[in-house]
Amino acid sequence: MNNTTIEKWLEFSRKQRMIENNLELGLSKSDLSLNEFYVLYALNFEENKKLRLQDLQKHVGLSQSAMSRLVTRLESKDFGAIERSVCKNDKRGIYIHLTTKGETILEDASKIVTSILKDYF
Repeated sequence: MNNTTIEKWLEFSRKQRMIENNLELGLSKSDLSLNEFYVLYALNFEENKKLRLQDLQKHVGLSQSAMSRLVTRLESKDFGAIERSVCKNDKRGIYIHLTTKGETILEDASKIVTSILKDYF
């Protein structure tokens, strides 16, 4: 058994968890979770700043129920970072759009994330 490979993996995992914990802590100041940041970030780089819900779910790597809760929160009146719409070609499909408010939230959160990541990279 090659313990060196396992040790490298464990060290990598430890560092990743540490960075993610620091990102979560930093983003909490803007009332945003890391997964919510990932959603806004993914939408920002798509054509028309929108994605089908199922594709967005794949980007973030969450279960369908966790993604549904996250989208509901980001869409809420208090937050308003995204909007939903029904796909014209497939009435079962849902598009998630980044709003102007969402772009502002993402811009502020990106500064926090960049500042934290500079310490590691």
